[in-house]
Amino acid sequence: MNKIALIFLCILLNACTWNGIHISVLPDGNYSIVYESIGIKSDLENEDFVHPSNDNDQWVTTIKDNGDNSLTKITINKEPIEGKLIFENKKNLSYWIDVQKKEYFLRNEYYFSAKIYDLRIDEKYPSIVDFLDVEADSISWLLPAKKYIIDSALLEYQKSFNNKIFFEKINNQLGSYFDYVKKDSLIEKININSSLIVKDALKPMVNNLPRNFFKEIGPVINFHEKEFEKNTELMNDSFSFQLLLPGKIKKHNMIEDPVFSEEDDFNLYWEIEFQDISQDNFEMYGKSVIIKKNRVFWLMLMLFCCSYLIIRKVVV
Repeated sequence: MNKIALIFLCILLNACTWNGIHISVLPDGNYSIVYESIGIKSDLENEDFVHPSNDNDQWVTTIKDNGDNSLTKITINKEPIEGKLIFENKKNLSYWIDVQKKEYFLRNEYYFSAKIYDLRIDEKYPSIVDFLDVEADSISWLLPAKKYIIDSALLEYQKSFNNKIFFEKINNQLGSYFDYVKKDSLIEKININSSLIVKDALKPMVNNLPRNFFKEIGPVINFHEKEFEKNTELMNDSFSFQLLLPGKIKKHNMIEDPVFSEEDDFNLYWEIEFQDISQDNFEMYGKSVIIKKNRVFWLMLMLFCCSYLIIRKVVV
């Protein structure tokens, strides 16, 4: 999906953020980066994907109101970057970018490589990883996700309240509630805070619950919900890595061979979705070459002259 269509869809649905990272490699091997994110304010302020901070006075950030309930956030570097750039934070997406230049007598070679580290969703949430499909209907992944959050909270709460029969009744009631929601596709019943889901689901047996049950289990549920949200907020984000390498592209790992117009300011790109990084690292690389035509010309001329002199000497 192209940038314009994707941004339009995000704004229309009011539910996702488009993130663009544009890297321009200079002839000397240094490079500049432009970060661009378009989405609603709350999505741009969360910590799932952050722009570089200006702690070392290296970056400049501007935010523009698009007038359609969305904002555009742009961050650029002040000075060209040399070598490897590493962004690593346990709270958000971690990745590194590296650009190297190799000089030879007749050519210069440019090497780009980058890696986005996976979110390890399969390790953190093995029982629901198969349901985390951003293209599926919401109830298909939201229902097992909410069930997982609540089950995790109940298991933790059960350690301080050892009553097996009591928790069997709670689990049976919750199971019936989730079956009812799934059968009638009542997405509004579960597209809320998990603590509220538990209160609604356990209404039929509220008189049999301990006096402080909701007060005690609420913080436990909220903790597990925040952990889940932190690791899955990128479901509604998409990423575009755009790269401009000097010279002619020789190698890359794009899915398709690059086809660009003269108006494009990049010659390699990668589109990245949540599924690409939920369980696996996403790696990118590219190589380009600039032939030093003047040196090639003079070398060919020298070879021609030498050959001519040798032949003439042999003939004489």
